[in-house]
Amino acid sequence: MRRICIAIVLLATLASCRSKQHPVDVYVSPAMESGAQPPVEKIAVLGTATSLSDSEDPDKIAPRTMERLLIQALEQRQDYHFIAPNTVDYVIDAKSWRDRYQKFLRSFAVSDKVDTAFLTELTNELQADAVLIQVVDLWQKDEVDITENATPATYVGATVTVVNAKDGSILFRASDEDYMEGARTDTADRSLVTSESGAVQSDLGEKLYKAPPFDQVAIKVATALATSLPPR
Repeated sequence: MRRICIAIVLLATLASCRSKQHPVDVYVSPAMESGAQPPVEKIAVLGTATSLSDSEDPDKIAPRTMERLLIQALEQRQDYHFIAPNTVDYVIDAKSWRDRYQKFLRSFAVSDKVDTAFLTELTNELQADAVLIQVVDLWQKDEVDITENATPATYVGATVTVVNAKDGSILFRASDEDYMEGARTDTADRSLVTSESGAVQSDLGEKLYKAPPFDQVAIKVATALATSLPPR
């Protein structure tokens, strides 16, 4: 009986080690915890930045997609007052701060540095206690060639940081990455149309063996990040 109990414990431990927790990393400052004074209530959600290279995301689809999905996820939270990015954009354009704003986001995405002077001006205009900045840092598809026996996959990763409006200190940070696999391909199962010379003219199963769409993985990451904010 004792051996059976030990075996069950070992199996449970191995299973927990194999499953990744989401988000994969979370930091919460005492100033962000429930009951902290003064409370963090009003958070301005800034535009999503990216640390990806042009080759990784040439059309800048990643930040637009993650911003849309994060806003959807944050709308499910009722304990904070979130100021939407379009409201932030209105203030930015009204004050002619577009260049400063873009520089602020790029600098944070690349170096994690905060322009406290601009942060103070912006949060004063928005009357916000803090700002939330999302940075996309993983956006990748591993497609499978018709000559391979392998599994296609899509990977997405992002980090959300809440920055104190008063001094630029980090109140909260969560990082997450997730993936989704497509149908495994086997060269023996591929329906290829070839010419007399053997060149592949078309692949009838091409769509079946594609890596999953980015949205299907990105929504998982955005939801994990939004729900990881400490309850207020």
